[in-house]
Amino acid sequence: MTHSSGLRRRGFTLIELLVVIAIIAVLIALLLPAVQAAREAARRMQSTNNLKQMGLALHNYESSNGCFPGSGGKSSSGFSVQSRLLPYLESASLFNAVNFSLPLSSGPPTFSFHPAQTTASRTVIAAFLCPSDGRDPLYPDYYQGVPTAGTGYVANVGSGTGTYYDSRYPTDGVFWDNSAVTIAAVVDGTSNTMFMSQCHLGAGVDTTGATPSDRARQMVNVASQFRPTTVAPGGYTPSANNPDLAALTANPTAWSGTRGVSWIVGTQAMTGFSAYQPPNSRVPDAYGHGFGWIGARGPHPGGVLTLLGDGSVRFVKDSVDLAAWRALSTRAGGEVISADSL
Repeated sequence: MTHSSGLRRRGFTLIELLVVIAIIAVLIALLLPAVQAAREAARRMQSTNNLKQMGLALHNYESSNGCFPGSGGKSSSGFSVQSRLLPYLESASLFNAVNFSLPLSSGPPTFSFHPAQTTASRTVIAAFLCPSDGRDPLYPDYYQGVPTAGTGYVANVGSGTGTYYDSRYPTDGVFWDNSAVTIAAVVDGTSNTMFMSQCHLGAGVDTTGATPSDRARQMVNVASQFRPTTVAPGGYTPSANNPDLAALTANPTAWSGTRGVSWIVGTQAMTGFSAYQPPNSRVPDAYGHGFGWIGARGPHPGGVLTLLGDGSVRFVKDSVDLAAWRALSTRAGGEVISADSL
């Protein structure tokens, strides 16, 4: 009778295999949020750097021209603050492709984008895009049927209170139509005054109905709430200044996707913001005729990155005190802002 000798090899039992798989799954589940957090931190750092570059460009512009650039919301001019910063953002060739001696578009009653500006308007600029946004920044034919490239950074037009909802006229902020604010005019101090902040790239589509197709990327169109007037500002005035936006937007019928769809267009709806609402407000923005109550919003959880006039960038939380947020938007309000309130 013969006997087998040696050790028998023992493999994993089914239960042991399942336990190992479960442990690996738990480790992956624990690791994934950390990886996502690290990626978001890197994207936020890149976004911060983009804003710092724009802060440097703004001061270089001011050194060369004696004032900060203005926007151009009127259809006869129309160019944005961002477009005027191109030579100071290592984009001189693109700046030369913009023909500032010609209008950006003409109208009303029928708006038409000038053909000479389309080469520049469709050019995607990485420095104008927050890497956390994730949306395609190119809009093939949304704005007046021409291609436009979007922006995730917008210029401070002020508090949005009173008549300062209309950036086609002087506001309490830093930028408005054809403004030429000097450093000396920033009486509150550049370290206490916002120059730029963030916005989501727009949906690039207008919709109707009580709900939007994308709440983060659309605004309520309240043009019907404005009435024609021959008194400034704007040829249009709202039914009331300092409106209750929650009430004004409670029963919407039209939603616009124009926010941030073009870095070259100088209307507040595309390239500006006001501090009327806190960052990332749950109440939607409201606008009509290119102006209104259009706030700072962004893809970073919990707040928005904000460029101050001294070139520093701060992350302002959604929970910021509204009075402090509005005070930060004015250039000469005389407010004292505590760092603890931001």
